Amino acid sequence: MLKVLIVDDSAYSRTDLKTMIDWESRGFYISGEASNGMNAIQSMEKDMPDIVITDMNMPAMNGVDLIDYIERNCPQVRVIALSAYDDFDYVRESMKKGAIDYVLKHHLNASVLLDILESAANSIAKYRNERERQNEITEELSLSKAALGREFMRKVLEGSLTDPNEIQRQFSSLDIGLDMENLMVTVAEIDDFRFIEEKFTPQEVDVFLRMFLDISAEILHDWKKSVIYHWAHGKFVMIFSLGQTNSKMYVYNRQYGILNRIRSQIKKYLNITASFGVSQACRDAFELHRAYREAESMLRDKFFNGKDGIFIENTINKPVESFFSLDIQMEKEIYTALRNQDEERVKQRINEIFDKIKASRLGSKSTQMICAELIHIVGNVCKDIGMEISTLYTSEDIPYNMIQKYETLMDIKEWVLGLYLKLIAMLKLMKIDGTLSKVTRKAVEFIHRNYQHNISLTDVADFVGVSGPHISRLFKEECRIGFAEYTNHVRVEYAKLHIENGELKLKEIVSRVGFNNYNYFFRVFKEIVGMTPLEYEQRSKSYSR
Repeated sequence: MLKVLIVDDSAYSRTDLKTMIDWESRGFYISGEASNGMNAIQSMEKDMPDIVITDMNMPAMNGVDLIDYIERNCPQVRVIALSAYDDFDYVRESMKKGAIDYVLKHHLNASVLLDILESAANSIAKYRNERERQNEITEELSLSKAALGREFMRKVLEGSLTDPNEIQRQFSSLDIGLDMENLMVTVAEIDDFRFIEEKFTPQEVDVFLRMFLDISAEILHDWKKSVIYHWAHGKFVMIFSLGQTNSKMYVYNRQYGILNRIRSQIKKYLNITASFGVSQACRDAFELHRAYREAESMLRDKFFNGKDGIFIENTINKPVESFFSLDIQMEKEIYTALRNQDEERVKQRINEIFDKIKASRLGSKSTQMICAELIHIVGNVCKDIGMEISTLYTSEDIPYNMIQKYETLMDIKEWVLGLYLKLIAMLKLMKIDGTLSKVTRKAVEFIHRNYQHNISLTDVADFVGVSGPHISRLFKEECRIGFAEYTNHVRVEYAKLHIENGELKLKEIVSRVGFNNYNYFFRVFKEIVGMTPLEYEQRSKSYSR
């Protein structure tokens, strides 16, 4: 609905206009009225109308002057001029100043007024469409220029554009907003971005990236000259002009403050963390590629020092990466500790290995190779006891994939250690230790290999090579639990693993772990665990959040 302001020094004329048509049913409403041009301007400052219907001959400020003011200050407003006199000078001046139509009052009626208002409405719509089109063109040009600027800076930072004259020309033509001299580069990286991409939709990830960019750009306004670009896969590049500042300490302190504010704000609003690698200052734009490589190198310290960090100074006397692998003796020690369910020994050996990785500053690829060896040991133990290693992780947690996703040495270590401790928990359940006789150990291994099937005491006895009553007595003596009860405990423990993994529905888990009856599974599960499978599922979900 379009707003209309009526301006006339005659109260009778204003009333006549207001009652001439049903304004609102035609898409208009009267937002105000004024007795002269000065009053009209005051009214417009409070509430801007879309259309002004004004008399021409008024005291204080006449219609011609009012139309002139509107033309100069409010080009979006359409003016309809009225006069009681058939005066050509008024017609000429009002039309020159921008009135869309001129009507003599004694010719004005409902039909004429509606035609003029319709013409004004069409003019307003055309004006708004044109403005919108111009805004879109301006925005497209701005986005195009920004994209060109980002692509240009990519070539400079990656060292593929080295012509000084071309760099200087592009700096000027693309309005980069930086000085050509005394610059510093920061590379920022959203932590655990691969996991964010897995957890959220592409659209939601785009929102994360835009918000990170917006938050950072707003804070960077406090630095006189700086730019930020989204590079790819959660990585951003910031470039700072340092001006004439020569104090290295002042620059680092100020930049640390800026980056720390960004780090704080993204934690608060996005619930994520980021790490930052900062270069030293470079003399001019032609050396930006060197500064970029240095900032990326600094960011690699995150692998050893952890996430959510700002890495400014190079680590003093960094050792050169030296390759090593697990020797046979170390593998045997870990294997033995694992089979003996010696948690402390396992933790000690894993800590020693990862401490050595950190001291040697091995890269992620070399670290992954060592982790593959550690996972291989877990696989050997599982093979020896007849347990599928896949029971220790979900399909999304395939070991060789997981160690490639983690960005820090600490995260990789925690995942590997968690795998080892989970296996030890399963070994304790199986009671595979020195206290079991050879016959009972073979029986336990048979159950763990075949728990998902309908196995009987006779099946176990035939496999072990003894009688049923004999194996039943050994079970009660050595495991302090009957065969059937032990088998149910094993099945429930595997069911708990499936529930925690969250990949299968409860009805699928029942048959997967060897139960033939859904209700019987529920009863056994509650007797052993102390809660129903549904309650355990809800608790597992709450812990995983």
